[in-house]
Amino acid sequence: MCKVMEERVKEQMIRVVADLLRLGTVSKSDIAKITGLSLEMIDQIQNELKSVPV
Repeated sequence: MCKVMEERVKEQMIRVVADLLRLGTVSKSDIAKITGLSLEMIDQIQNELKSVPV
């Protein structure tokens, strides 16, 4: 896969994780299983969401 496509996939994955975290109905463990991301990465995304005004 080309770099541009890889970057787009990564950005989309982060958006999906952010949306799931905002919903609050899916556990971080389940998000990790579904996306293949580590819990540490999901925690990092969640921490970044906290610093962004809604």
